Amino acid sequence: MRMRLMAAAGVAAALSLGAALPAFASDAQPSAGQSHAVAAHHTADLGGLMAKRKVKVYQDASYKNRNTTFTENMRNLKKDGWNDTISSARNQGSRTVTFYQHAGYKGARFSLAPGESEPHFGDVGMSDKTSSVKFR
Repeated sequence: MRMRLMAAAGVAAALSLGAALPAFASDAQPSAGQSHAVAAHHTADLGGLMAKRKVKVYQDASYKNRNTTFTENMRNLKKDGWNDTISSARNQGSRTVTFYQHAGYKGARFSLAPGESEPHFGDVGMSDKTSSVKFR
């Protein structure tokens, strides 16, 4: 019982920090009273949570050149080398994503609903101006 509580606390902490679980976490064997189907269901739930927040951003308009995918809120893109460089994006998740002009989710902003994309941030006044990204 104690191991289950510690593992659950570790998963909760990883989710709240937006951290990925180590690869071996999915290899864990179900405990004595738990079926393989239940263990697989919990693993699927974790994957579903991570899939809700997913936006692919591109350095240039029309989804070209350098790109990366964000799956968590990004308070300051300067640390990740993406400050004031995003020119297009595709929201591949099931949550709305908002792009902010300044770090800390401040300044001018615009949002993409799930499944939406923006081929040129210049069309919404945000080309090369994004400094933070937040999911809702």
